[in-house]
Order: sequence, then structure tokens, then C-alpha cells
Amino acid sequence: MATLDELVFYCKMKEPAGALALVGESGSGKSHLVDTDLTEALRDSHVIIRVSLFGVGSLGALRDKVKELWIYALLPVCSKFSYESKGMVAGRSLMKALQTVLKLVDPRAGAVSDASSRILDNMEVLPVVEDVHSKTKKRVVLVFDDLDCTTLNMTELMGVINDYGENRGFHTIVVANRTFYSGLDAQLSDAGRMAKEKAIAYTVYDYPDFGGIIRGMIENGSWKSGEYAQFLKAREDTVITLFANEADGGGDGALEKCHNLRSLRTGLESFFRVHHYLTEAGVEDLEPYLCSFLSFYLADKSGIRREGKVTFSFTDEELRLLYPRFSPKYLFASVRQWIHESFWDKALFLRELEAVQGKPFPAQPEASDAPQAASAG
Repeated sequence: MATLDELVFYCKMKEPAGALALVGESGSGKSHLVDTDLTEALRDSHVIIRVSLFGVGSLGALRDKVKELWIYALLPVCSKFSYESKGMVAGRSLMKALQTVLKLVDPRAGAVSDASSRILDNMEVLPVVEDVHSKTKKRVVLVFDDLDCTTLNMTELMGVINDYGENRGFHTIVVANRTFYSGLDAQLSDAGRMAKEKAIAYTVYDYPDFGGIIRGMIENGSWKSGEYAQFLKAREDTVITLFANEADGGGDGALEKCHNLRSLRTGLESFFRVHHYLTEAGVEDLEPYLCSFLSFYLADKSGIRREGKVTFSFTDEELRLLYPRFSPKYLFASVRQWIHESFWDKALFLRELEAVQGKPFPAQPEASDAPQAASAG
């Protein structure tokens, strides 16, 4: 069963025994899956609310954040008034929409005032709401994202997640990095492991369709120029193979790739600069440069796994084992420095390019829309 099907199945369970953990590699598109595919698949029956745990400093702040996002998510569901995804419509419509949600919780709520604010402070979020447009009941699903980025006490956090699920009747999903989640039990006390076991009843490992995601990324991306967009489009299969296909890592499994889509996207954006100068210099075969650039970029920004642990220290030989199309010949020292140190030495790059071409580079201004530093993954 595909990851999306597993999530939909869980969300439609009548009374799940606990939360579901969605586990996958960092940057592999888990949050995107929730925000787009899961939300779309359940549009007619559920409201998906994703709550990032990143930067939440206390359990009280977490509960406040859940309440705030619950209200914002329900405005278009429980109100007939205007709503925009990038911000609430100012003025009377917002006030009336907010009043609709307040009355859903407390019919005694009057005008949005200090009194209503006190009601808001004490209100309880509901796991099932009525859609005033379709006249149907919709179940609210709470998705707690970035578990590996939280500074909250894990045992207490599991208690809160369990409270929303067991006591308040919410379907809850916890999104976590695979490496972090796999080692979580070893970091917890006996009480912490018991709290986790009680809160999380199901685990789904996400194995994304990288081919489809990358094709969509290239098709829908903003790539600085039409020429560069066509260049990437013509090399979709090359990028997919380089990113997604597993290399043997030496044959013993000691080395593994890290599949981070954020780093891939920023790597493709950053290669525009190299593509610009190589094209101006008349270099015809740019694919080896793209492959070597992306190989080093992905490893530098996302790391590689050595003996199961992520590291950002690697040799060119290790890189070639994971990315067979990597060649130091096509990765200039200036480009390597730019990726690793975010310092672009144009003069050094042009000297290296001239040495390869055997002729001076034609005088051209700096590409005005090229980034000044290689993007971080």
C-alpha cells in the first residue's frame, strides 16, 4: 500500500488506537505530502492541520499554537465569509468569520471583544466540525511535524499527543526523520518509552516516488531563464537517476546516499550560474558538469551515511561510489569552494575555465540573476 493510501486509511479509521508516525528521510517531501496529497485526498471529509514543533518552547505554547491553527483552518469551513490562504481578509468579514468559530464552541459568545477573547482563551478545540457549505461533518486531523527539531521534553510531548488522541478524540499523525525516530527509544527513559508506546500505535515508512516528484519539480520550477529550464527538462532522467537510484557504496552497504529534495532543488537553482558561464564559453557537453556539481552539492548540504550515521566529511572516492557519474575533472576548485564555503571567486573560475577551453573567456558581465552564494540545502 502506498504511503498516501496508508495515511488515508488511518484518517478514515473510526477509532484508532493511537497516533500514526510518518517516518522518512529529512527533506524527502513528508510535509509536502501532508499539505498537498493528503489534504486533497480528504478534502470532502477531513480538515488537515499541520503543526510544526520547530521553535515551540513549551507545552503551553504548543497547545496555543494548535488552537490558533485550528481556528484559522476552520474559518473557511465554518464561515460563509471571505478567506484567503495567504492571510485573513481584513475588516468585518474576518470578525464575523471568527465569531462563527467562537459560537461553534460557545453559543453564548457575543461580539469579538475582550469577553470573546476570554472565551477564546478557555475554548476547547473540537475533533469534528460541520462544514456550512456542504452541510457535512468533517473530522479534524492534527499533524505534529518536525518531531526531530523539537526542544520539548519528549516524554511530556508524547503525553500531549496522547491527550489529543485518546482524550479529545483527534486522529493524530507525527512526522519524524527516519534516523532520529529509529534511535528515539535508546534516548528515552523507561517512562519515556512507555509514553511513546501509548501515544503512537502505528508507523508508516515513507518511500516517495522520487521520479514523479523530480519531474514535477523541474516542470514547475522557476529556473532563471527559458534556456536553463529546457536544459533541465532535457535531463530529467539523468537527475532522477543521480538522485534516486541507489549506488552500491562499495558493495558492503557501508555508504548510503541521503535523499533530500530541498537540497536537490537548491542545487538545481545554483547550477544556473555554472551553466551560464559554460554556455557563454561554448562548452557543448554540460551534463558531466551538472552531474559532478549535483553529486558534490547533495553530499555537502545533506551529508552521506557511513555505517548508518550521517556525516558531512567524505572523500572524492566515496562520492564516486555513491554517485558514479561524479568526476573531479568536471568540478572546478572554485565551484567546490563556492558550494562548501558560499564564496564565489569569479576570477578563479574563469581561469579554470580558460585552462580547460584553451582560450580566454569572452568578456561578459556577471549574470545579474545568478545567486551570489550557493544555496544551502
